[in-house]
Amino acid sequence: MKMNNTKSKNNNQETYFVPTDVMLEIAQIILQADLPHEIIGVKENKRQIILGISYQTNLKFHQEAIKNINDVLKEFHELCNEESETINWRES
Repeated sequence: MKMNNTKSKNNNQETYFVPTDVMLEIAQIILQADLPHEIIGVKENKRQIILGISYQTNLKFHQEAIKNINDVLKEFHELCNEESETINWRES
């Protein structure tokens, strides 16, 4: 989940709530693209890490890395929602 976005001339910074289940995939994308980042906080009860990620808008590989991060998070949330819809709690 993306929280906010700050922009300067050629730089953007976005804040993400990253579920721990996909943290390794997100970390790999960040490291491969050499994106400046910092851990802002942890939501232990939701098993999320809050990351601030900076990227340069004029660098195609930075834009692709941000797209990949958004895609991983979107797919994870869709999977979680799909699983919760298929569970019939009344039969448990």
